[in-house]
Amino acid sequence: MKIRLEQYGAILTSRPAGKEAALAMKARLRPAEGETVELDFEGVLAVGPSWLDEVLRSLRADYGRERVVCLPTKNASVAESLKAIDAAR
Repeated sequence: MKIRLEQYGAILTSRPAGKEAALAMKARLRPAEGETVELDFEGVLAVGPSWLDEVLRSLRADYGRERVVCLPTKNASVAESLKAIDAAR
């Protein structure tokens, strides 16, 4: 199941906004057993580490770390945000 993050805005920042987005995602998500939840960053200009961390933590708490993946992107802010999140863990 693919989630197009562009629908939550072109610039995704702040932990409260990430929490709100995660709640909205989970309200609509109904992945089949074992189905991967894919985060698609196409059309997103920038992502902050706090926003992405909030979304990933929330979705992974419900669906498991291995089922929630970020699709490959050339967006540097996504790559840097993922690095920051991984470094903090």
